[in-house]
Amino acid sequence: MHQQATVGREKVYDKDFPGLIGKTDVIAQPIPAEGFTLEGNTIQAIDVGHTDTDDTTVLYVPSMGLVVAGDVAYNGVHQYLLEGGNGGLQAWVKAIDQVEALKPRIVIAGHKQKNRADDPVILEQTRQYLLDAIELLAEKPTPREFFDKMIELHPDRINQGPLWYSAIGLLGTPTASSGDAPQPKN
Repeated sequence: MHQQATVGREKVYDKDFPGLIGKTDVIAQPIPAEGFTLEGNTIQAIDVGHTDTDDTTVLYVPSMGLVVAGDVAYNGVHQYLLEGGNGGLQAWVKAIDQVEALKPRIVIAGHKQKNRADDPVILEQTRQYLLDAIELLAEKPTPREFFDKMIELHPDRINQGPLWYSAIGLLGTPTASSGDAPQPKN
């Protein structure tokens, strides 16, 4: 880790950002179980398990009712489902339940349309997207059918690319009879 933080930094970041990064080597440290304090606010790191990938953590600031949800919540963006096979989507729903149990007033999503509010309703919207995906996947559609139906159900979400490659990864490469790959819109 030390070599990565010093030599690697010198080779990449010091070249790209000359004079902008201090010479103090900062090595990641685990957050204590009780959290840490920033500007008088306790910040807790909460492991919520699998979301769009393994080992997801959220940051919770109880005094503000704030959750920095990272990949637990998507806000108006198509979700990355590729790692959701074999129970991963269901585990993600449980992670949403854990965050909702905190009763946050503000939820910062890891993926967001810039004009959308950081409202806790995004947890339910993320959950509904997952439940729709679970239901559709159970029907064993082609990747194109899955993609098209998710777009139909969630037409206002941006970034269709992750939805398409999730469809291919979860359902297999499309055949000539299943139609051409869509042209994702961002």
